[in-house]
Amino acid sequence: MNSAMITKPHMKLLTVMMIPLFLMGTVFAAKDSPAVPDLTKGGKFTDKNDHDWNLGPTGLRGLMWQWSMVTTEARQILVTKVDKGSPADGLVQVDDVILGTDKKFSSDARVAFGNAITAAETKAAAGKLPLLLWRKGVEMSVTLPLKVMGSYGEQWPYGGCGKSAKIIELGLAHVAKNIGTSIPDEVNALALLASGDKSYLPEVAELAHKVGPKDFKIDVSDRGMVAWHWGYHNLFLTEYFLATGDKDVLPAIRAFSNAIARGQSAVGTWGHGMSWPEDNHGQYHGALGGYGALNQAGLICQLSMILAVKCGVVDEEVNKSIARGTRFFDFYINKGTIPYGDHNPGENHAGNGKNGIAAIMFDAQDHVDGAAFFSRMVVASYGEREMGHTGNYFSYLWGALGAGRAGPAATSAFLNEIRWYYDLARRWDGSFGYQGVANDDKYGNWDCTGAYLLAYLLPLEKIHITGKGRHKQSDLTGNALAETIEAGRGFLVPDKGMAPYHAKSKEALVKDLSSWSPAVRSRASEALAKKSDDTTAQTVIEMLSAKNANTRYGACVALGAMKAAAAVPALTEALRSTDVWMRIQATYALSAIGNPARKSADKLLELAVASDPADPREFMQRYIGYALFYPGGAMGQPGLFAKSISEVERPKLYAAAERLLKNDDGRARGTVTSIYKQLSYEEIKPLLPAIYQSIKFQSPSGEMFASGVRLRGLDLFAQYRIKEGMPLCIEVMDIDKWGKHARIPAALDTLESYGAAAKEVLPQLRELEKQIRAHKEKSMAKHAERVAAMIKKLEAAPEDTRPLRSLDLPKKPTVK
Repeated sequence: MNSAMITKPHMKLLTVMMIPLFLMGTVFAAKDSPAVPDLTKGGKFTDKNDHDWNLGPTGLRGLMWQWSMVTTEARQILVTKVDKGSPADGLVQVDDVILGTDKKFSSDARVAFGNAITAAETKAAAGKLPLLLWRKGVEMSVTLPLKVMGSYGEQWPYGGCGKSAKIIELGLAHVAKNIGTSIPDEVNALALLASGDKSYLPEVAELAHKVGPKDFKIDVSDRGMVAWHWGYHNLFLTEYFLATGDKDVLPAIRAFSNAIARGQSAVGTWGHGMSWPEDNHGQYHGALGGYGALNQAGLICQLSMILAVKCGVVDEEVNKSIARGTRFFDFYINKGTIPYGDHNPGENHAGNGKNGIAAIMFDAQDHVDGAAFFSRMVVASYGEREMGHTGNYFSYLWGALGAGRAGPAATSAFLNEIRWYYDLARRWDGSFGYQGVANDDKYGNWDCTGAYLLAYLLPLEKIHITGKGRHKQSDLTGNALAETIEAGRGFLVPDKGMAPYHAKSKEALVKDLSSWSPAVRSRASEALAKKSDDTTAQTVIEMLSAKNANTRYGACVALGAMKAAAAVPALTEALRSTDVWMRIQATYALSAIGNPARKSADKLLELAVASDPADPREFMQRYIGYALFYPGGAMGQPGLFAKSISEVERPKLYAAAERLLKNDDGRARGTVTSIYKQLSYEEIKPLLPAIYQSIKFQSPSGEMFASGVRLRGLDLFAQYRIKEGMPLCIEVMDIDKWGKHARIPAALDTLESYGAAAKEVLPQLRELEKQIRAHKEKSMAKHAERVAAMIKKLEAAPEDTRPLRSLDLPKKPTVK
């Protein structure tokens, strides 16, 4: 990659940016929300309230009470910065406390302040924003002179909204003067392109020729987080070419698209690291580098290749990659939010912008059902956009653009719910700043103007991400739109979001089980479980045979939440459904019900070995693995046979286990390990070849969890002194792959348990020591010392007379 494309500071930012969303989720779900201080009576903010916000075009920034970006209880704002020359300069001071606008805040101060800006910028208010201040013990009133922007139109940003036009004008002027080469800069350039204003083309063209010069050559030896950079570079260049026809960037589009395609995993994903042959036994499309799939970056890679084909790129590798990616993302349609990686569908509406990208991606492929579902999910997600990578940069970038696939009425309804946020994020020079999550102020210098402007530019439909060529069959209007907006209610506050559901009657909650929204069905089920009775359970059981698929899905979720033992026969019958997702939901429910569901085990074991063209990745098997064998309770409790397989017919058990050990997901494979210690050597002997393969070849999916089945398999081999386990111990260490610091000592412990028999692999150990000592990471030194000590111990050890077993694996044919 050209070094000019991304600067070291941006690389550093991106490195920190990629904190897994499920780690962020632990913050979001915390129960220790900070107390709300009264700043006028000596109260102080805690270190959990150390993030300040831009306060609209006032020139102010301010701290307020917040919990995971939620400010519902905030009633005061502590001023932390006053820009020189801004409307607030000379009127407001640092450490002033804003108590209200025209009156004291009686609701969320952040939302109220945003709404006050909206009102002040109208012609009727003449730009006057009144503030009630507390300064060193004295209350006072001041009025800030804001620029008159006018009122938002009834269906803004559509319908010739005058205020939107002024926001666009100021924002574009700012962007044109501040073009760089990072991801936010390329997004800003896309905003210039989306405006259709040809006067900005010189700036856009200059960036395009930096990112994709005519003599462009791509560095596929880069083992960094190239998926992020290549995806956004390619997206920008494809949109640029489709808008201008500038053929000078075509070589770069071809190069980026081909490299993206070749770096894709076997299951159709991309991650922090690509899937390169060097890491996958010389084959393309194996497991990803890093800790696995990362759909936030992967969706952009996929979208950019789809647009590359529209640019005229003819490349069979690209075509195959698009097909793999489509197969992967297609699974989530009508099931839930696109997850962080290769996980189960998410039970919310937002997905940190991923649903928005998915809506655009499917629309660009003429896949109307996919575009309709994900755009509808976005429209319902207005209250769920605060958290994500870089705070919420990608969430707000792709939120409005995804809603745009649902048409003008839906987009306007979505934006009206968060209009206050847009006015709060806009600065007094017309730019938009970073408004991210607490403790992520390292992104405070990100210029996010383009990410917001693209929403205002949707009506023009000048480029594909803002609606060029969109399919209007996905438009949401009337009752469907009203239902969608209603589905988003109550999702704003982490600990109180369930309150509206707990307040509903049993009848209302049962009705919610038929919602189009998987998130609503899930929340209604949780609330219903707390107040259900036998009569309610019977009503829900009868819903399993409803004609409407969403009703059937909701019934499964609710019966699992209720742990309704009476539902086991009906849920077992549901396992015969031709609908893959229905079978999976029924499996989930049976697992949650627990011991009474053991009656359905035979049917589950049958499904574990069944194939279905509608389930090419065998998701059914993955869920069955959780339901039957997973010891950790991924679905609320251990699998039905995680602790005892005494009642299971061995032929059925072997067939199911062998099939699961070949599943492409590391977690699905790992579920089988719960039976390893429940079987004697003679009993487990038929499974040993499959276990050997699961150790030797890492799963191409679920990389973060892929080591578990390999390490447990090594332990099993060592327990029975199977000689093939010794060289596998060295192979499994994979000293260049994610998770090595946990994997290396575990594999060495297992190898050491073979005693002096491990002398057989001394040559490999000596080579391993050399490789570790030559490793670029200094932290690997401790592992080298451990290997050196083992070598020394083995060299001095007396012969071990204990016998070894062999698998008698077939020898590789001689290559002539």
